[in-house]
Amino acid sequence: MNAPLPVANMADAAPVFKHFSITPVTPHIGGLIENLHLSRLDDAVAAELRTALWHYGVLFARDQHLSFEQQKNVARCFGDRLEEHSYGKNMGAQGHPEVLVVQKSRSAGKGVTTDVWHHDVTGRAHPNIMSILQAEEVPFGADTMWASMRAAFERLHPALKLLFVNLEIDHDSLYGTLRHDQGKAPGFAEKLIARKEQHTHPAVVHHPFTGQPCLFVGNAWAKRVHDLPADQGELLLRLANDMSRLPEIQVRWQWRKGDVALWDNFGTSHYGVSGDAGRDRLLYRVSAWSEKVRPSLDRARAMREVTMELAELHRGEAA
Repeated sequence: MNAPLPVANMADAAPVFKHFSITPVTPHIGGLIENLHLSRLDDAVAAELRTALWHYGVLFARDQHLSFEQQKNVARCFGDRLEEHSYGKNMGAQGHPEVLVVQKSRSAGKGVTTDVWHHDVTGRAHPNIMSILQAEEVPFGADTMWASMRAAFERLHPALKLLFVNLEIDHDSLYGTLRHDQGKAPGFAEKLIARKEQHTHPAVVHHPFTGQPCLFVGNAWAKRVHDLPADQGELLLRLANDMSRLPEIQVRWQWRKGDVALWDNFGTSHYGVSGDAGRDRLLYRVSAWSEKVRPSLDRARAMREVTMELAELHRGEAA
């Protein structure tokens, strides 16, 4: 059996923070914030929080119990715009349209909601940079999982890396909702069509804040591989999305009321384990984005790096 390809350990050269401490949750993704309440942010703390998120991919904090305004203040540290979701239920009636209600009731049965590996809102030209999610009511077992898409790309064989850096993916919000049996309300499709949330992104992106290559496909809004026959493209989408399933690059969080998770929407994908909980599941999400930040790839640089890696691999095999 072939040995797994090496993946950089997140503990290597981990940042040191002055205003809080972080304990890694797994070797490759996830950090637990300690000695910080996220209601108390200033510019120095916000700068360290950004560094921490780009390093760990997802951050967790227990017993935060943030107000909606405090939750929005955290998100503003990462982007100059706050998302108002295209179709999801929000807290607009309470004056917070930026707060998305992430909910699954027991009456929903086994229908898909968040229980699919995905990056958020990739049908848009400018997907969310990050999100902060706070638990209100989460039954035992209805956890959330994240996977490092930096580590996913690193684990690909260099020949597959070379393939994926030359692919682009068509993303479509309407396609995603219909594929996963959502959006059944009258007029839903027409409203989403009017928003024109269809966009083509590279299958691999350079992270906008670290420059690291990350696999950027997902199993929610990805419609097809651009300019490729559907039967071939579907095989490649399956290959890309199966990388999220590797336990070695995952972290799973068991929620308690008042817990908060922040995640990097470019460098991670996530999955809400909600299908069979048998009780209501309720969380609140705020997301930041910017017209200055979009998925992009310096393809020439990526090809040079992967070609060098492939050549080194062949030299090692020939030795």
